[in-house]
Amino acid sequence: MPTNIPPEAQAKWEEYSKAKTPEEKLQKLKEFYSLIPKHKGTEKMEKFIKRRMSELREQIKKHKLNKKTKGPSLMVEKRGAAQLVLIGYTNSGRSTILSALTNARVGISPNPFSTLRPVEGMMEFRGAQIQVVEVPPIIPKAQGGPTNLSVTLAGNADVLGIVLDSLDNPTWRFEELVKFIESKGILLERPRGKVRIKRSKAAPTIIIINKGRIIDGNEKDIKGILHFYGIERAWIEIEGYVTLDDIEEAVFGEKKYKPFIIFLTKVDLLNDKASIENLKNKIGGKALAIVTHPDGIPSRDELGDIILKELGLIRIFTKSKNEKYPSEKAVILPHGSTVIDLAKAIHKSFSERFRYAKVWARRLPYSPMKVGPDFILENMDTVEIVVR
Repeated sequence: MPTNIPPEAQAKWEEYSKAKTPEEKLQKLKEFYSLIPKHKGTEKMEKFIKRRMSELREQIKKHKLNKKTKGPSLMVEKRGAAQLVLIGYTNSGRSTILSALTNARVGISPNPFSTLRPVEGMMEFRGAQIQVVEVPPIIPKAQGGPTNLSVTLAGNADVLGIVLDSLDNPTWRFEELVKFIESKGILLERPRGKVRIKRSKAAPTIIIINKGRIIDGNEKDIKGILHFYGIERAWIEIEGYVTLDDIEEAVFGEKKYKPFIIFLTKVDLLNDKASIENLKNKIGGKALAIVTHPDGIPSRDELGDIILKELGLIRIFTKSKNEKYPSEKAVILPHGSTVIDLAKAIHKSFSERFRYAKVWARRLPYSPMKVGPDFILENMDTVEIVVR
């Protein structure tokens, strides 16, 4: 927890918390930052304030740009079961991956920086679709720094596809990209715990819903941190193992964890395969798609399964009473969903008029099996819902 914060700084923080517009918030945050002492005890606070100010500047810049331009938005609206964003350096092979996974019309060029705005396509696999988006390349600091658009789109993605050129020292490039991405508040390593702070006037006070463990403190310490930042009414949800630093970071915004898949391109041009083994050792058990040639990527079904598994999603196929075969289009649900959750996802009336369901699955002693509303579904189950 920060110490020795002068009262005038605390007052500025309260003003920041009450500010309505990005411009007001940025101004108050600048004033707060100028008033806090700079020492070891405030290092984390300084880091998060700088990041938040950068986010606010970008937000203001986008708002001004949107007011000036009448052209198409550079942001990409999510479609399908999930969104996979392809990120990497120029000429790493992002367009090749997009073209191979989707039916998008992509201009593949050996020239650098040929992709200046996001390009999207839909990856079809059994029963579902995943949206694949190629974003402009990340630009190394030596060449002027990365594009903010790419960072924004990566932060909005469900899964990142990190595209690496096998001829360009892929292990070093991977480490460089990870360092950059995580500096923007995007976690690539699954955290041991989560903290969510939901501020609300409806909360009578600070209510801590602790489903995990606070490693280096207790609930009194948490309330002390929140009171310092002027948070008097909020629900605090804790899952897994967290520290007081995690609590303080959550005040500035929940960290975004993004699972990722690595696409290693141009392997057909590689003479020495040692770089591939070095990369495998570096990433451990993370998903690695080795592109042996432009069309030689893993199957769409395989990639789709990896992505849905990483996101904790399952595919459920529905069957109508009058149809011999189930629908080819799956309903996407969170892992652990029940039959009644499926009914609600289909239509409100299905849950209200629910009688029972029939489930076809290999794990069952026989199919179809008649089940009730609380029956837990698993990936690739087929379900027929019977209503009154």
